Amino acid sequence: MPIQEALLKMSMYVSLVLIVPGPTNTLLLSSGLKVGLRGTWPLVIAEALGYAIAISVWGFFLCAFAAGRPWLYDVVKLASSVYIFCLALKMWTHSRVLQDVSIAPVSFRAVFVATLMNPKALLFSSTLFPLEAFRSAHYFAWALLVFLTVLAPIGVGWSSLGGLLTSRRAWAARTSTLLRGASLVLLMFSGTLVYSVVNR
Repeated sequence: MPIQEALLKMSMYVSLVLIVPGPTNTLLLSSGLKVGLRGTWPLVIAEALGYAIAISVWGFFLCAFAAGRPWLYDVVKLASSVYIFCLALKMWTHSRVLQDVSIAPVSFRAVFVATLMNPKALLFSSTLFPLEAFRSAHYFAWALLVFLTVLAPIGVGWSSLGGLLTSRRAWAARTSTLLRGASLVLLMFSGTLVYSVVNR
């Protein structure tokens, strides 16, 4: 598969997973509610750093460890399918996006650590990033650049959502509809991963 096609496919699936409510997105939303986008955008940098480090560590570790164990990627794919299925269910039922927002201030360190420990990083490195990305520094640089390009607007979006939900309560219902639509796509992606393993 040409690198451009692989990276385009990666960017579409990455965007779906990144938009799912989770610890990092909840922190961005919480900060957006309190201080707005202007005070929150540095936290998107913390998110980018956390994911970049975690994806690099997981990706290169798996690439080295699975060299003599080709079945390992199938195991990780199946585990990723289960995780994506759980994310989809969480997204479908997460109709009130404000329910997990805390009142405490959000720090750069809190977002960085939450992202560094986020299971999504393992999903990105093992399933969504092309395997070739961890065998070539040039390929990895392009894949990471595409990933960060997708991450930035989604992170800013979650940061901005707080202000929208505060000023326009009608946006809360629309956000729920959007997330439920994305959850259906995630369910299909979960099934695709299982199919790719069993149909070999």
